[in-house]
Amino acid sequence: MQPSANAADTPPVNGGLVDQVIDYLRDHVATEQLRPGARLPSESTISTTLGVSRPVVREAMRTLAATGLVEMAVGKRARIVPVEGKMIGRVIKNAVLIGQADATDILEMRRGIEIAMVALAASRRSDADAADLRSIVDEMAGRLGNPDRYAELDMRLHTSLAHATRNPLYPLLIEAFRQLIQASMLEGLERWAATPKLQRVQDLHVEIVNAVVAADPAGAVLAMTQHFDDAISAILGPIVTEPPADV
Repeated sequence: MQPSANAADTPPVNGGLVDQVIDYLRDHVATEQLRPGARLPSESTISTTLGVSRPVVREAMRTLAATGLVEMAVGKRARIVPVEGKMIGRVIKNAVLIGQADATDILEMRRGIEIAMVALAASRRSDADAADLRSIVDEMAGRLGNPDRYAELDMRLHTSLAHATRNPLYPLLIEAFRQLIQASMLEGLERWAATPKLQRVQDLHVEIVNAVVAADPAGAVLAMTQHFDDAISAILGPIVTEPPADV
């Protein structure tokens, strides 16, 4: 098969030079302490400074844009953008897609992250955080029979707990897991729908919120640990529709 005219006319981009430009731009961002909204140097400036072609610079910019560090627009210099959990989420979803990880792996990793998260939330939450958490869990109580709405509120609760830590990485991680979290929440609720454990789901959420509002890290950790242990059991364990008979 003969190469197209366009392919023949376009010289290949040197991968080693692209990596050099990427390293240069990352160093530039760090050295200049660029923050979201700041513009990177123009393609022509970078090309002249490093002695590389503009196609090489453009390819480096596209690579950085794919990682979520910069945003490109036609006729404008690339600018720094805030990091979003969606980028991390794509990596996690790809791992699940190709069988490198499964629901159990996701739950186990979340378990460790969110147990540590809730302890920080209990230590650092503001009065506004406490009111928000209380409002969400109160609404959840009336939505237990509506799995879709309950899962949405559950997601809001975990997101609010992440913000209450005052650590910007926790909201990023919760956002990264958003779709997988909601899927696992729905699966657990559906499996528990006809069991006595359905109310326990809400009871544990109330315990988590009560501990955070009371600024009780140990209590929050205990409740969140039980919450995740129950979730793992719900997804992996057998369904029991009635309590076992006394022996």
